[in-house]
Amino acid sequence: MMRARGVTGVATAALVVVALGACSGGDEPGANPSATQSTTSSPDPTASSSTPPSESEIASEAASDVVRAYFTTVDQVRQDAKRPESDLDTVASSTQLTAQKRLLENQRDSDRRQVGDTRVVELKVESVSLDDPATAYVDVCWDVSGVDIVDADGKSVVTGERKNVGWTRFVVTNPEWQTAPTDGWRVSSGSDLEKEPCAAS
Repeated sequence: MMRARGVTGVATAALVVVALGACSGGDEPGANPSATQSTTSSPDPTASSSTPPSESEIASEAASDVVRAYFTTVDQVRQDAKRPESDLDTVASSTQLTAQKRLLENQRDSDRRQVGDTRVVELKVESVSLDDPATAYVDVCWDVSGVDIVDADGKSVVTGERKNVGWTRFVVTNPEWQTAPTDGWRVSSGSDLEKEPCAAS
């Protein structure tokens, strides 16, 4: 079962570490994953060297790549105040982009910064639809146990109540699928999932 926690819930849990479930995916195109073409995992490019990948496999791999890039980019802009918030435009769109920029501005206004990187422990493409816009649902188990948020004096502001490991379902869309099948993907929303945490190790 998926439970949308919203910007406040996730930001509180992770102290604005990654805003993993920044927005509910309910208003996004194709919000019901069961109505889309199912894929269980990112394609293995070595599985069949003689058969060209299908459109769904291309979409699945591209969506997976942008989700991983999303985590890396969010970490980088939160770690380095000199990095422009426009870096987020390359990995996020819609409500997710708006929420991320707002959270980043709040962190920088408070003179706080992130230390350490978020780990993507497990990533699974649940479904892909090539309708307009092309949409993928990607479940990610993340681990922020190695991440801290510090103030101007270098003191941690993370509380003991923070959840270090959890799952988020991301809605990844590409309105330019026909002309940019690999480059047009962006994380447009995300919701926390009610499921057992993955193994962080």
